[in-house]
Amino acid sequence: MNIIYNVFTGISEGSFGINTDIFETNIINLIIFVGGLFTVLSKALGEMLSNRQQRVVSSIQEAEDRLQQAEIRLTEAQKQLDQIGMVVDSITTEAQTAGTTLQTSILMQGKEDIERLTSTAKVTIANTEVQVKRQILQQITALTIQRVSAQFKEVLNFEMQARIIDRGIAELGV
Repeated sequence: MNIIYNVFTGISEGSFGINTDIFETNIINLIIFVGGLFTVLSKALGEMLSNRQQRVVSSIQEAEDRLQQAEIRLTEAQKQLDQIGMVVDSITTEAQTAGTTLQTSILMQGKEDIERLTSTAKVTIANTEVQVKRQILQQITALTIQRVSAQFKEVLNFEMQARIIDRGIAELGV
């Protein structure tokens, strides 16, 4: 606060002004200081900028190297992808061929099985038909014999049986 008071009192008293005495104002010291500071800082800044530039250049070079390596890997990957595509196409073609062959084989086997089953069924039906006819014939024969026996029993009494036996003996000539 005191400094501000002194400044304002100096201005009001007319004692404020520019000092032109170089040695009293230390302009030479300031010029030497600023010149030394500029020399020292310019070297340091130059070295820092040079180091920064080298790091940027080396980073760019590394990035370019990585880009080239990535392009080489991309080219190799594309070649492998093309080879895989050819293998997939080959496998697909083989699978389709195998599927067609298998389908044809299954159809042929199915036709053979159907023909075999049909012929077996025909033979079985024929055998069953023969057996049914035999059974029907046997049942008809049995029923016929039962009916004839029943009719003979009704029609043939003891006297009639004696006449039939006598006639059979007479025909024999005994």
